[in-house]
Amino acid sequence: MHQQMQEMQKMTQRMNDLLERTQRMNQEMNRQMKQLQDEQVKNQYRMMYRFNEQLHMALGNMKNAAERCDLMMQNKEMMRNKEMQQEMERLQKHLGEMSTQAEDAVQTMERLTKRIQQQKTAQIDDND
Repeated sequence: MHQQMQEMQKMTQRMNDLLERTQRMNQEMNRQMKQLQDEQVKNQYRMMYRFNEQLHMALGNMKNAAERCDLMMQNKEMMRNKEMQQEMERLQKHLGEMSTQAEDAVQTMERLTKRIQQQKTAQIDDND
């Protein structure tokens, strides 16, 4: 039981880290958009920015769900029932899988942002 609570706390911390990364990514994209003249690249950043906002909100919801699950797992009354305990373990496992998928999504967004940045740099070099 103690191990499960530690896993939930790790998952919550992972969500915090992902939230910070998406926030930094959005700040950087916003900064880049302000500097751009090329409308096509600006639109790419705008689409990525909006998608990243949605991802950020989903991560926030997942973090809240993980915190609620953690609170339920700490409730001794709920956890006395063996079936309830098994269901909570199953739920925790699903949340863990979702956080892994969220990590993959954030990494993909980071790669896409870098590609747009490289594309922008290449266009600037071509214009020189």
